[in-house]
Amino acid sequence: MNDTTGAASMGGVSHIAGFTLRPLRPDDISVATGLLMLASATGVSHHLERQLAAAAADERGYAFVAERDGAVVGSALLSSEPAFPGSVITLISVSEPVRKSGVGSVLADLLDERLVRETLPASCRLRDDLFEGRRFAERHGFALRGHSVGWSIDLAAREETLETSAREARQAAGVRVRRADLPQEIGRVLECAARCMPGLPAEQEADPEQGRDYFPGNAIVLLAESVKPGGERLALGLTAVAPQVEGDAWYTLFTGVDPARRRVGIARALKTESFLQARRAGAQSVLTHNHDTNDAIIGLNTAFGMQPAPGYWELQRPVRG
Repeated sequence: MNDTTGAASMGGVSHIAGFTLRPLRPDDISVATGLLMLASATGVSHHLERQLAAAAADERGYAFVAERDGAVVGSALLSSEPAFPGSVITLISVSEPVRKSGVGSVLADLLDERLVRETLPASCRLRDDLFEGRRFAERHGFALRGHSVGWSIDLAAREETLETSAREARQAAGVRVRRADLPQEIGRVLECAARCMPGLPAEQEADPEQGRDYFPGNAIVLLAESVKPGGERLALGLTAVAPQVEGDAWYTLFTGVDPARRRVGIARALKTESFLQARRAGAQSVLTHNHDTNDAIIGLNTAFGMQPAPGYWELQRPVRG
């Protein structure tokens, strides 16, 4: 690539025009996560922190940073996500002052050297308001595979009506919505998630049995249940919300309903309760992403009065034989 000319490598460390590019160390994880969050569509930093930590420990994936004058100014990650085993994940981000310096391309080259060993396609979820980032990814062989739109709700403006709305939605759907006790009920949560996934418009096939670490420790996971005679409970759907990097902005990690019980108001009951619980936990707003073909949930978001927000592109690069 033209802007990497002159880069030199010494013992796993590359140098270019005043920058040092090297493997990520454990003490880089916090700043590297912050940089990658600038480009990532991931609603919370938990997943990136996990993947970077695994790469730093040489357990799964690779991660690199670009350093100038002792400060980390760029980061790159190649990793796998056990909950989504169909591809490897790549992401590159550099801080605003050093963009267009060639650092991003050198980081991309470092990932390319590792990608040739992979037997799965490389996937990247990139915010859809970062047009330069998409063009950069396309220059490196990625192509658009799908698009998810973003929606945000101002909880503070609706605080007085949240409790009533949640109660009415539960009653209309005929379910009880309660908070799951993680990690004690993780098996129950994963079993419900597996039943809820068929038919959802997703870019990747999910493996919920590998998703035990998917939920951050501060996530609120809600189950919608029917209660049978004798007290037996059946989970019919679930949703999960968690704080983003800034604690007063929260993100919806997942919402799903058992296909046999869809279109009876359970998703509305779950989402309304999640808004109430997030507000009680200090959230000012909640952001969600939905695939642009998911008309049912987009219609529900509109009915809630949610406003458009940045979404993300799903980009993928095929395996290079």
